[in-house]
Amino acid sequence: MKNEQELKKTLGQNVKFYRKRINLTQENLAEKAGVSKNTISDIEDGQKFARANTLVQLAAALGTQVYELLKPDDVYPDKAEDIIAKYTEEVREAVGKLEKSFTENQKK
Repeated sequence: MKNEQELKKTLGQNVKFYRKRINLTQENLAEKAGVSKNTISDIEDGQKFARANTLVQLAAALGTQVYELLKPDDVYPDKAEDIIAKYTEEVREAVGKLEKSFTENQKK
C-alpha cells in the first residue's frame, strides 16, 4: 500500500501528464476545474492532495476518470508506450551493431 507522500506524488504526476496531454496550462486547468492555479501547482508538485470533490472536478476537466489520476506509473498505459519506444530504440541499436559486425565478418 502506498503511503500518503507517494500517493500525492502519483496524483501530481498524473494530473500533469493529463494536463499536458490535452495542452492545458495550469491556469486553464484551474479555470476548467473551478480551483485556483495554486491548487493545481501544489497538487502537481506533490505538496497537496485533492479533496474528493476536487478529484472529481479535475478528472472531468482532464477528460478522464478519478481512478486514472491515482494510478501508479507501473500500470499507466500511456507511459507503457514510452517504455516500449525506448526498448524498440535499444533493439534497433543492437540490430545495427549486429549487422555491422556481420558485414565486417563477411569482408574477411
